[in-house]
Amino acid sequence: PIRDVLRIDHVPTPTIDSTHDRNNVLISAHYAGIQYPDFLQAQGLYQIKPPLPYTPGMDVVGLVVDKGSDVSDDRIRIGDRVYANTALCPSGGGGLGALAEMISVSSDAVFPVPDELHMSSVANLGRNYCAAYHSLKVIGNVGPGDLVLVDGASGGVGMASVELAKAMGAKVIAGVSRVDKGTLPSMAGAGRGLCYG
Repeated sequence: PIRDVLRIDHVPTPTIDSTHDRNNVLISAHYAGIQYPDFLQAQGLYQIKPPLPYTPGMDVVGLVVDKGSDVSDDRIRIGDRVYANTALCPSGGGGLGALAEMISVSSDAVFPVPDELHMSSVANLGRNYCAAYHSLKVIGNVGPGDLVLVDGASGGVGMASVELAKAMGAKVIAGVSRVDKGTLPSMAGAGRGLCYG
C-alpha cells in the first residue's frame, strides 16, 4: 500500500542562495497537484526513479515569497500568484518537490496565475495539459478539421486532451469505459462518445 512508502516529514525550509539560486523563485504552496504517476513513482514503479528519500509532486500553485537576483520584476514579483511545473526545470529531475509547504524552483518553470482563476483550478495543469498538448500538437500535429479519438477521455489527461483538441479546431470523439463517464467529456467539447467497456 501507498501508506507503506510515504510519510509526512519535516525537512529544512528552502531558501534562495544568492550564489547558486539567482534564477530561482521561492513559492509558498497553497495547492499541489497529485496524479497517478506520483502514486507509481512513490512505489518505484514509474520510469523516473529518484534517489530516496525525495519529495514527490510536479505541480504547485502558491505565492512568491522570495526570488533570486536574476529574476526580473517584469516577469515575477514577490507576492505574485504563480503556478510551477517542476518537470520544466532546466535541471530536469522528472518533476519532483511540489508536495511541500515551500519550494525553490527555477523561474523558467514558473507562470503567473490570473486573478480571476482560483489557484486550485490550476493545481494539476502540468500533468494533465502538458501531456495532452505534447500528444496532440508535438506528436500528432492536430489542427482544424482533424478527427481525434481521446481514449480515457474522462480522466485528467483525457479531459485536457478533449479541451485542447477542440480548441485546436479538431472534431473530438470521447472514448470512455462506461456510458456514465461520457458526460464530462461531452461538456468539455467532445462531439461524440464511444463506449468501449
